[in-house]
Amino acid sequence: MRKGPAVIFREIADKTAFLLLMMRHWGSHRMMIGSKLYDCAELPLMGMFTAEGDLLAVASWARDGDIAVLCALHSLKPGEGAASRMLEAVKAAAKAAGARKLRAMLTNDNMPALVFYQKHGFRFSGLYIEAIDAYRAMVPTIIKTGYQDIPVHDALELEIEL
Repeated sequence: MRKGPAVIFREIADKTAFLLLMMRHWGSHRMMIGSKLYDCAELPLMGMFTAEGDLLAVASWARDGDIAVLCALHSLKPGEGAASRMLEAVKAAAKAAGARKLRAMLTNDNMPALVFYQKHGFRFSGLYIEAIDAYRAMVPTIIKTGYQDIPVHDALELEIEL
């Protein structure tokens, strides 16, 4: 795991602020990954905290057979390495739970996440043309435009071996 100030990883019971953050950024706390719908309100939420108790990053993930599916990863301190350290903690937890791969799904507009995951060793494993348009039938609140006002239509899938 990446070096840095001492941090504590623990489950967060009250997901209210996290779910509001997901609604603000993505328009939903439900995520379609592949053909499955994951509701982050129903999944465990892992947090990374400073020794003083300040929240730095959060992640929500689930198992689907021998694949761990990363439903959400969000840093509250962008550019300080919190997301990288949170990702390493998720990878370790998923591997300990028996997963052999970790999968992330991004929308076509999410260039910062695309760069982030590739820098961390993720590789493309799928492209789903107009998948987000189809998902809106089940989750109508999904945003229509995202990063730099790019229209959101497609899903990109990335994976890493654990």
